[in-house]
Amino acid sequence: MESALAAGTGIDLRQESDEDLLVYMTMRNDDLSVANSALSEFYERHKGYLYRVCRRLTTGVLDESGAADLVQDTFIRAYERASTFDSEGITNPDRLQRRVKAWLGRIALNIFRDMLRGRAGIREVSLDDEEISKEPEQTALPSTISSDRRLLDEAIDSLSEKEQRVLRTTFQYFQPGKKNQRLPNDVAEDLAKSLTTTSDNIRQIRRRALRKIKEYINSKTGLKKT
Repeated sequence: MESALAAGTGIDLRQESDEDLLVYMTMRNDDLSVANSALSEFYERHKGYLYRVCRRLTTGVLDESGAADLVQDTFIRAYERASTFDSEGITNPDRLQRRVKAWLGRIALNIFRDMLRGRAGIREVSLDDEEISKEPEQTALPSTISSDRRLLDEAIDSLSEKEQRVLRTTFQYFQPGKKNQRLPNDVAEDLAKSLTTTSDNIRQIRRRALRKIKEYINSKTGLKKT
């Protein structure tokens, strides 16, 4: 493991915030060793969390090594796009860490969705509101899964950017098997602020988005509303 001291600076990266580590990563063109040391510390902090997210996301589609590859790809993408992270002025360490984790989770989700769309023959998972909130079982997937996933992607793409963002943020905070889940208050407040709305309206947007997805799928498959 690399030293937690940024090479040639004497800075103990273990004492730096996640946001500061991301800033150090953006300096790779000026000091590659410092940027790489920051990435190493960032990786150690978040690898456990991100692996759990990737396993939950890819269960039934990728094996353990595939999930591990997704973790590595996510850290590489985070390193390359460190400058895109926006803390929106959050200084509370716990809230900042949750925001960074949600950011990493979104990167992993986007990479996974791109992979599903781009690889011929891969088995794809169809996710609805119920499936998102629990760990999928390791079962054989029916042959209709690929078409179902494409239909789900079309339904999501038909949503507004605001609706998509609310759904993706909500997904990051679901815990398998836990009932009556909702976003942490501070996360809901941050999301509401970024979308220029209220926390109560975030829940309304989520319900509306899920309803639109169901209606879109029903309209394409000929199913009646229930």
